[in-house]
Amino acid sequence: MRRGESGQAIVEAAFVLPAMIFLILCAIQLAQIQQARLLAEYAAFNAARAGIVHSGDPDVMHDAALLSVLPSTGRTDDFTNLGETLVKLKLRDKILSTFGAPVVRVFVHGPKRADFAKYGAHLNGREIDFDDVRPGATEATLLEIQVRYLYEMRVPFANKLIQTIWMATHTGAGSLRALDGWTGWDLTSPRALVPTGPDAVSLTRDLAVAAKFDDGTPEGVNLGSLVLLGSQGRYYFPAQAFYTMRMQSNPFVKWAHP
Repeated sequence: MRRGESGQAIVEAAFVLPAMIFLILCAIQLAQIQQARLLAEYAAFNAARAGIVHSGDPDVMHDAALLSVLPSTGRTDDFTNLGETLVKLKLRDKILSTFGAPVVRVFVHGPKRADFAKYGAHLNGREIDFDDVRPGATEATLLEIQVRYLYEMRVPFANKLIQTIWMATHTGAGSLRALDGWTGWDLTSPRALVPTGPDAVSLTRDLAVAAKFDDGTPEGVNLGSLVLLGSQGRYYFPAQAFYTMRMQSNPFVKWAHP
């Protein structure tokens, strides 16, 4: 090796290793998010399966969905660990619900309340025969649900970045242009406007405080709650899934879609 090239490998490693480590962390976190999406689908399946035999009871479906995502939150290899993990998950679900961000949200899209007056008239409009074969009744007895699983991302650095990127897609460029003096992104810098301008990550999260992501539920996803939880070092990603099954018990109007 020439005298002038000594230390070249160290310099190259100083540039490459941080980037490689960051990419590896992002890859691990994205793989875990994909696993969370699969768990959300499994939770939707189990929630629907429980709902069709319990007249569409939302509490039963919520518990079924919560149990489905249990393995992603802690140890479940024996009864002791299973019980501890379940208690912790239910407690977390109650705490996050106060922020408007429950761990699991089950929303019923069908049966619809308007169908009960027509197909459940002989039952005082309170329920519909699940085995009714009249035209239109077969559609009215389909249980259609949406499950949202608020998955906690635990990989450092990658969790905040991925959540911020996801939030940026739902804050809208219009909010950015409303800022005083904002003219566009400086793609050559990790900061907005100029290298000395506001931090792009902080700016995105500040804009997300007053934003809401419409996911099909009445309340949507409150991004402000996610920002607040992120300030405590907890970064969540909402994974959602849909499932439809035919009722195996009479659906009740009190649990139907408004």
